[in-house]
Amino acid sequence: MDSETWILPRGGRYRLLGWAIVLALAFRLYLLWQYYCISSDGVHYIDAARDFFAGRLAVGLSSVYPPVYPILIASIYPLIGDWELSGQIWSILSGVLLLIPLYVLFRRIYGENVALAACFLAAIAPYLGRYSVHVRTESPFLLLSTIALVLFDQGMARRLWGRFFYGGLVAGLAYLVRPEAIGFLVVVPLTLGVRCWIQKNRGLRWSAGACLFLLLGFFLLTFPYIFYLSVDTGQWGTISRKAGVTLGVSLTESGLIGNEELTDISSLGSLDITQFATHHPFLYMKKVLLDLIPSVGVYLEALHYSYIPFLFVGLFLFIRQRFWQREDLFLFVFLLFYLVGFALVYVNRRYAVQLLPVSLGWTAWGMIWCWAYLKEFLSLRAFRVVSSALAALFLAGTLLKGLKPISSEKAYVREAGWYLKEIKGSGNLNLLVFDDRIAFYANARPILLSELGEQELLGYLEDGEADYLVTEVGSWKERFPAVADDPELYGLVLQREFRGSVRSGLVVFRVNQRGRDGHAG
Repeated sequence: MDSETWILPRGGRYRLLGWAIVLALAFRLYLLWQYYCISSDGVHYIDAARDFFAGRLAVGLSSVYPPVYPILIASIYPLIGDWELSGQIWSILSGVLLLIPLYVLFRRIYGENVALAACFLAAIAPYLGRYSVHVRTESPFLLLSTIALVLFDQGMARRLWGRFFYGGLVAGLAYLVRPEAIGFLVVVPLTLGVRCWIQKNRGLRWSAGACLFLLLGFFLLTFPYIFYLSVDTGQWGTISRKAGVTLGVSLTESGLIGNEELTDISSLGSLDITQFATHHPFLYMKKVLLDLIPSVGVYLEALHYSYIPFLFVGLFLFIRQRFWQREDLFLFVFLLFYLVGFALVYVNRRYAVQLLPVSLGWTAWGMIWCWAYLKEFLSLRAFRVVSSALAALFLAGTLLKGLKPISSEKAYVREAGWYLKEIKGSGNLNLLVFDDRIAFYANARPILLSELGEQELLGYLEDGEADYLVTEVGSWKERFPAVADDPELYGLVLQREFRGSVRSGLVVFRVNQRGRDGHAG
């Protein structure tokens, strides 16, 4: 059955696209209203934004994160006056505007109906919506990477080298938001190579020229930053400060970090992927093989279970119709490359969200096909009953997750920070914390307990370098059992408790004068 079977109204396509954009905006504004706590990464993006805003360029560039998103936050902070909201505005705007390049991309490949259906699916997709209200880079990255996909797709379809240059520029800008965009340097040539092979080397010279224009556009924007990273880290060709750290997290979570083959774990954060794979090839291969299947599972989780059946139908239709000759082969190569790529570094839902835009075309195609199939083989009455029931189940499964409050379980973190900010007034405040989000909301300087031993903590308490200690009880007792058993002995006075769920909450201790003069004893 053709994806252009009449499902949506024939006329008013831009009006329907407009309604999809309005729906996406309403969905994200509701989530903004139901948003309770910034992410830990969001705090670090804002720290870098503050550095750029204050003119401390070297400090801002020293962040493990690429510079564009913090610069965007800093650019509108004078207008907004709130760091967190400044970041959220860019995320929301990007999440809403994503529908425009998505529509352009899918309209050329699948036709009008699939393109419009995909836009409505994007408007209410749970994780696209949720990441669109965080102070995180996912939403701006998705917008830029989708624009790059549109340009590369047009370049392949119309055989225009200029589109590859502009696509390279946009992909380069996306790289300066998230380094994963460097994957375009593999995905585009790989797709062109497959097509040349299918066509028995016809167009090989043109494809080589297209790749050169892609590289020119990409490195025109990114070379200064890559050169800076290479000089600053002493590792030429470094593309990300965070790659080694992220790989370390992945190895830790997989239980491989204690492997006896890994002799120098302390330097892992400074290694790039190539160096680590060279030094520990068997360990790295084991990690990749262990993560391949979870990479697919996490991707499907990010798409959300209510979308999965339609994705499978769409992929079945894609494969059945000589997929190697189809226009969406490029999107399929993109999907496969990043599924494997995440296994090479780190399998995580935040990363898998990057694959959702390209997946919505197959999902919408599968949904329309199912709709047309039911309409053809059921009586009108049965079709109405079945289609209404399926639509209700789909919307319920989607919206129950999509409209769930964000980080409500961590609302006490924000409450504690605001409480301490009110106490502080206009003075300076130093907080001993495990969670630096508390210090963010308190507008205070964090002293991270996770980086301190017990003697170092006692030094802070005795020297009067900290004003308050704020911690979750479990973390507190696990890391500093002696102090936690008798806090008053060390000059800590319980001032307030903030309750979360049954097993979570914060305790706020004031560091009193006794602690500053030396603990009792």
